[in-house]
Amino acid sequence: MACMYVATKLHDTLKKPRDILMASYAVRFPELAAKIRVVGGEVEMDHNVVETDRKRIIAIERLVLEMICFNFNTRLSFSFVIKLGKVLGATKDLIKLAWHLAVDSHRTLVPLMYPPHTIALACLYLGALLTSFESPAIPAPDGSMYRTSHELAALLGENGQWETTYQAHVEDLEDIVHILIDLLQTMSSNFPSSVNASPNTPSSPSPYSYHPFNPNNLPQSSIPFSPSASAASLLSSSTSLTRLKIALKEREHEPRERMPLSQTDPTAGLTPGSGDGEVVSAGGGAGLGKNEGTVRFLFGPPGSGTPGLS
Repeated sequence: MACMYVATKLHDTLKKPRDILMASYAVRFPELAAKIRVVGGEVEMDHNVVETDRKRIIAIERLVLEMICFNFNTRLSFSFVIKLGKVLGATKDLIKLAWHLAVDSHRTLVPLMYPPHTIALACLYLGALLTSFESPAIPAPDGSMYRTSHELAALLGENGQWETTYQAHVEDLEDIVHILIDLLQTMSSNFPSSVNASPNTPSSPSPYSYHPFNPNNLPQSSIPFSPSASAASLLSSSTSLTRLKIALKEREHEPRERMPLSQTDPTAGLTPGSGDGEVVSAGGGAGLGKNEGTVRFLFGPPGSGTPGLS
C-alpha cells in the first residue's frame, strides 16, 4: 500500500492514505465489504486501526523514497515495447501481445533484474516465439513493412548488430523469456483455459461492491491473436510451453560474463564474520560456512584515515 501511495504521487494520481486503506479493507475483509449498502460507501473500521495503518503507510513511504534514492524518473518497459516494436517491424498484434507480456513481467522479479528496454525486447522475442513455435513459416507479402514472427524470433534469438544498436544481449533476453514462460506455465495450470495471461484492464472498478468468487465469472484473456496463430493453444497447454522451453534450452547461448561494478573488490579475501579484515589464504576455507552473525563493512574515501583503507 505504501508503494501504491508513492506511485500515485509519481503519476499525478493523488490519493489520500485513507482512500488506499479503505480500498484495501474492502479486499482484505470481504465480509465487511458485503455489508455496505450504499454505492461508494466505506468499510466500517475502528478509527484507531485506520489511524495506525495510516501512520504505517507514511512511515514506509519514507523508506521507499530512500530506497529509490528520491529518483522519480521511473522508466517502464511499456513505451519501449511500442517504440522498439515499430522499429523492428513487428505487427500490431505482436506488439499488443508483447505489451501484455510486459505487464505480466511485473509479477516476477524481472523488472528488478533488467532495464526496461531489455525487458521490452524480451517480450517482443517471446511474443514472436509464441506465435511462431511449431507453426509453418509463412513469408511476408512483397513490399510488406512488417516482419513475420519467424523472422523476428530468428533475429532476436541470435547475436547480431541489434545488440549494439539497442544495448542489449541475447543471453539476457533468453533469461527473461525462461522466467516468463515459467510464469505462463504456472498460470495455465492454475486457471481455466479461458484465462491465459494478463487480465483485461478494469474500467474503474468499485472496491466496495463484493461478489462471491465464481470461476465462471473470470474475465476472458485480452491477448489478441490472429486466427492462424498458435499462441492461444500454447498458452492453454502447459505441455506446449514445456516443449518451447526445451527447444530454447537446446539452442540457448552460454551465460555472458558480467562486468564488475569496479576494478577492485574491497571485500575480496576477507573472512566472513571477521571485523579486522583477516585474509584467507588461496584455496583455504577457514571461517567459511560459519554462522557468525551479520557482516558489515565500513568504507571511506581514499586518504580519509579510516583504518584498513588506503
